[in-house]
Amino acid sequence: MMSPAMETEIAALLDVLDADIWHIESTLSRLDTLRSLVIKREDAALERLLDEIRQQADAYKSNERKREQIKRVLAAGLGWKEGDLTLSKLRGELAGQARAAVADRHTRLRTLTIRLKREHMLTVLLIRDCARFNRSLLQAFLGSCGRGGTTYTPSGAAKKQPGASLVSMKL
Repeated sequence: MMSPAMETEIAALLDVLDADIWHIESTLSRLDTLRSLVIKREDAALERLLDEIRQQADAYKSNERKREQIKRVLAAGLGWKEGDLTLSKLRGELAGQARAAVADRHTRLRTLTIRLKREHMLTVLLIRDCARFNRSLLQAFLGSCGRGGTTYTPSGAAKKQPGASLVSMKL
């Protein structure tokens, strides 16, 4: 049987894990919004979203500190090193509703984390494509910045492209 102090810490841990779940879910929502705003090129809304992300990150730091404090207390209560405490190992030490609650949060966090990694990668790919497209547009308008536009004929002979840019950089 678990001591009342440990039960209190487990309840606090569950609250922190719920906050982690909320944080990941809101991050997923913000990534969706970010991709939409990038595609629509809504700069003002992007600035507001960036400010919101910064504020949430600052506010979330207190939850991270709580998690670390709870982790220290639980590890000490179980006679473990702080680095050895994981949700999987903790679940093995619990019984009944506490075990089920920790298992549920652990499963939800794992699922959300996998989804977050995927959504993050999709966002990175979108932003890379935007950057590549912008570079291509700049090169089309401004040329290749003095390198000269060289193309090759079917026979392999080099052919310079004078005046290939849409905007002349010469004054």
